[in-house]
Formats: sequence, structure tokens, C-alpha cells
Amino acid sequence: MLILKYYETRIISTSKQILYYLAKEQVESYEPVASIQIKEKYNLDFSPATIRHELFELCQMEYLEQPHTSAGRILSDIGWEILINDFLDNIWSDNDILEFPEDFSDFANDLAKKTQSMSIIFDWKTNKLYKKGISYLLNDKVSDNIKELNQISNIIDEIDDKMENLQTILFDKQINVYVGNKNHLFKNQYLTFIGTKSDKHKLIIAIITPKVTNYENHFKLFTELINSLN
Repeated sequence: MLILKYYETRIISTSKQILYYLAKEQVESYEPVASIQIKEKYNLDFSPATIRHELFELCQMEYLEQPHTSAGRILSDIGWEILINDFLDNIWSDNDILEFPEDFSDFANDLAKKTQSMSIIFDWKTNKLYKKGISYLLNDKVSDNIKELNQISNIIDEIDDKMENLQTILFDKQINVYVGNKNHLFKNQYLTFIGTKSDKHKLIIAIITPKVTNYENHFKLFTELINSLN
């Protein structure tokens, strides 16, 4: 993950460092993470007791949650937001500019594949909406509960009706992020919305991604998209 370089070259709090490594493990495994995994995999200087204490404190601050059936922890919406703010403050790109294809359907398909997410391209000049990658949201990595997958399916069905609202609330040429249940577009604990808009080009470009995802890569890609729209 790109932000690893940032974390390895700055003095940061022990708890923030542990939060980052726990998120990294959760993205790779989609499973709750135990303190021993962090200690052994990343060869941290902290003692196991220190890691356990920090995990306890992070749970008390509601940055982490502990599922009933597991000794491991997962990030809460608040925990993800803490890291997302760090990523946005410190993301960099090579100022690459992406070439937009003539066919927005192909572009939406490429965006879905690159991000492993559902992509949304809305061209409000022509009032055309392109959605690709729906299958990335309807699988057991997101949820294995049929009722919850049905709720996600309903969210997908209602996206068309959200476009006018998105034109109003999204900031022009910025990365807009709405996480989990704190997402006022659709409240769902498993999903995150990442998007931008260009008033100049009359475009909304966005993804709906599983909440447990590689935010750094997504933000780098959206930075390049924004550069391309300038």
C-alpha cells in the first residue's frame, strides 16, 4: 500500500501505527485481526502487551470493533475515517493524466476492473448513466447474509435517482468520500462511496466499493482523474 512509505518515514503515535497495520491486514484477509498477527507479520518493536493495550484503547475510542465470535478486531466507520483523512492529506501522484475514451461505457468498465468496485459515470449533458462492476458488491467478501445483500441490491437499483442529489452535494474537482453507516447517500455498513465531479465537463465519476478496501490506490487513481479533468 502506498501509504506504508509515509508511515515508515514519519514519527507517529503507536496507536495510529497499529491502526494502520490492522487495516492493512483486514484489507488482505477480510477477517478480524488478532494482535499476534500484527506483531509477527510486521516485526514491531512494541511488546505484545503494548499492542493488546493499544487495541483495547482503540476499542474504547470506538475506532475498532470486536465481533462476538472472534478474538480479533475490525475497524469501525470512525477508524476508517481516521485513516482516510490521513491518506487524503498525504496522498501523492506522479501527475499522471488519464486519457478519457470516447465511450463512457468502456471507461466505466475499466474503472470497475481497476478498483474492484462498482463504477458510476454520469454525463449530465446527455443525462446518461453508466454502471459497471455490480458483481463486486454482491459477493461473500462484502456480506454472506442474504438479507444484507438484498439491501445492497436495492441501493444499486436506486442509484439512478441519486444523480441529481450528487450534482448538488459533491465538491467540484475534489475527492468526496462517504463511509459506511455515516454515508448520507445510502446508509449501509459494508459500503463506501468515493467520487468526484467536474462542472466544466458535466461529469460525475464515482465508485461504490466494499468498505474494507485499498483506499490509497483509489485515491491515487481519483487524483489522476481530477488532473485529467482540469
